[in-house]
Amino acid sequence: MTKKISKKQWEKENNVLWSCSKHGKETYFNIKQMEKKRGMKSFVYVWFHDAEGRQEKMWVRIRSGSQTIGFGTLDNVPIHLKNIKLNDPVHYRTDRSGITRPVHKENADA
Repeated sequence: MTKKISKKQWEKENNVLWSCSKHGKETYFNIKQMEKKRGMKSFVYVWFHDAEGRQEKMWVRIRSGSQTIGFGTLDNVPIHLKNIKLNDPVHYRTDRSGITRPVHKENADA
């Protein structure tokens, strides 16, 4: 028999936070504030999406560059996205609105 746990308990045990689409951007920016903390300078919070419209916001460990533009490796295990996995390489760039998104390698320096 499988023990049922609450959504809140599952989030805590798996280091996941769910948000509705109405509050997704607000939640993203609240979590992104953690980049400013000591010990987090080698991480950037990136907003991923796939062709089917699924989205996840996850941490990337910076290997080169800064929290604005660079290259790193995914530091989370995706729940919804199947085209990326833990430790996959990620090129990223922060847009004018402050959202950091993955970019294709050929567009990383543009």
